[in-house]
Amino acid sequence: MEIQQSPLYISYIKRLGWQVEEVDGSHLFLKRFPFYGGFAKLQRCTKLPKIDHLLPILAKYRIKKLVVEPDACVTQDAFSRWLKDALPHVRLVHSPYLPTKTIRVDLIESEEEIFTRFSEAKRRAVRRAQKNNLRIQESTNIQNLIKIKNKSSGFLGFITTTGIDKLWPIFSPDHAAILLAYSNSVIARSEATWQSLKIASLTPFARNDNRIIGGILLLFCDSIAYYWIAGATREGKKLFAPTLLVWEALKLAKKCGAKWFDFVGVWDERNPKQFHEWLGFTKFKEGFGGKSLYYPTATLHR
Repeated sequence: MEIQQSPLYISYIKRLGWQVEEVDGSHLFLKRFPFYGGFAKLQRCTKLPKIDHLLPILAKYRIKKLVVEPDACVTQDAFSRWLKDALPHVRLVHSPYLPTKTIRVDLIESEEEIFTRFSEAKRRAVRRAQKNNLRIQESTNIQNLIKIKNKSSGFLGFITTTGIDKLWPIFSPDHAAILLAYSNSVIARSEATWQSLKIASLTPFARNDNRIIGGILLLFCDSIAYYWIAGATREGKKLFAPTLLVWEALKLAKKCGAKWFDFVGVWDERNPKQFHEWLGFTKFKEGFGGKSLYYPTATLHR
């Protein structure tokens, strides 16, 4: 199960004001917007619903537009056949709302083997960040991460963190973690949080007032750790904080029992004109030795 179909994510979607209906075992998110009308999202479903089961729900909510983004276990051929059957009855949105490609790192192997799969540039960046006295601290303060993300995203950066303050209390503490990069601090987790995850406790972190230069929000679902949002200041980037944060996040995810680390989204060469601005962080994510995972997409069949 991908995170978008998980009970916690459904609680989050409801908190944002969406209605949720189940159709053939998958959850459909529905909402009405001023001047836009009704809109529905069926995301990361492992089985495409029957059209005659879907249409009554769309009619009930007066839905005008629908986006369907299946899980990777649904083949492109199966999705194409479903689209052909659906198009006479449903107004489909072809532009994706979720990335059509991601990268996943296998966490089954040892930390040493995971690190060995990094590119030489990434291994060197981790060592340089450590020499720069960067350390990573786990935090429970979502506002600190939001501030860093907003700052790193520039003008209108607040849009990238919309709803995160509502997501955090739903997933934390057992299914989420925040890692923050400081210029001079140490990694630690509060004893209560370690115990909740049923892993060996460490000494609780002592207060440190150094400024934050980067951060990551991780979400955990069904043995997958998701690199949900991340950001760093200019200083943090110069000191290689983003690379060290990913390395510490990989180790933390492995300790928490995750089998895969999902980078959530990268540029998809199947649609080269779409999300072209993602090329930079795609190159960054590719350096950690993961495997590409492709989702079936409607944009290939306009």
